[in-house]
Amino acid sequence: MLEIERAATDYANQLSDLDAEQRHVRIAQRIRPGLGTIEVDGDGRLLHLSLDRDALATSDRNSLGRRILEALAAARAEASARYKQEAARIARRNRV
Repeated sequence: MLEIERAATDYANQLSDLDAEQRHVRIAQRIRPGLGTIEVDGDGRLLHLSLDRDALATSDRNSLGRRILEALAAARAEASARYKQEAARIARRNRV
């Protein structure tokens, strides 16, 4: 029984460490069509938005907001997928 408790504690600690590491993950996503980039952390929080002035000058400004939101959603989806993949790896390693 003690071995099971230790294994559960180790698993919980590894997931807690993973949660802490997520703050340091950086994911960049391009804003189509070459309008700039957006960067989020591993939790999907917006860190940085960079727009290309030259590209904006020739772009449809009415679609800029939608394109930024699409890039943000894609970056957040990637952050989520990376977290799930790492959590699954931890679970496999611990046979949970």
